[in-house]
Amino acid sequence: MAEKIISFPSPVEPLMKNRWLLKVGNIPEYLIRDVDLESFVEDGGTYTKLNFSIMNIIGYTVIPDDVIGLKNIKLEFLDPTGVVVNGYDMKVKFERMSFKCDYGDNGLLTHNFIFYVKHLDQLYTNQGEKSEKELIKTYKENKKKEKESV
Repeated sequence: MAEKIISFPSPVEPLMKNRWLLKVGNIPEYLIRDVDLESFVEDGGTYTKLNFSIMNIIGYTVIPDDVIGLKNIKLEFLDPTGVVVNGYDMKVKFERMSFKCDYGDNGLLTHNFIFYVKHLDQLYTNQGEKSEKELIKTYKENKKKEKESV
């Protein structure tokens, strides 16, 4: 019996939680502190929310109106050398902004934003023989065929 050989695209390395860029309008990427992309089910529908925080720094003022009106946000994942390897292109709708000042807390002052993700697209990547976008397209086509055959 022939042994099955498993091959992986080269280089194989997991993406790290601290190697990413969030492209939010004209906000400098280095001000984005954290990102949380979450899907949930409510009233029979599946929804996705994008939560992120922008650090306030001396010499730069976060202008909420610059963020509130956005329709498109990109989350890009980086390899160890800083090259974008894949990510998400999101069509979004603003939901909420918040920030809290507190004399009893000496932490960072951040603006917190929440957006509904209306449409989520995989960004291209040239890793391996097929791009992840092609693999996802094939997966969706196969799922559609499964539903039609039932």
